[in-house]
Amino acid sequence: MNKKSLLNKQFDKKFGAFVKRKRLEKGWLQDDLASAIDSDFQNISRLERGNVTPTLYWCHRLAEAFDMDISDFMKGFEFKKKK
Repeated sequence: MNKKSLLNKQFDKKFGAFVKRKRLEKGWLQDDLASAIDSDFQNISRLERGNVTPTLYWCHRLAEAFDMDISDFMKGFEFKKKK
């Protein structure tokens, strides 16, 4: 795996963990979050496991579900690449 692919995978995993943490803070199941963003629990599961790369559209929808401004949501997620 090249460095870019590895970096993307690290990002996806860390972002997924962040979404899961925010979801659990609200006391929600994956299905609850899926309903809040008009999706399904399989998409939330893939996102939380780091199997998909979130788009800006997804980030916006997630921020709204968590009652956050998109900029605050992204500030809450800080990605630092492993050296």
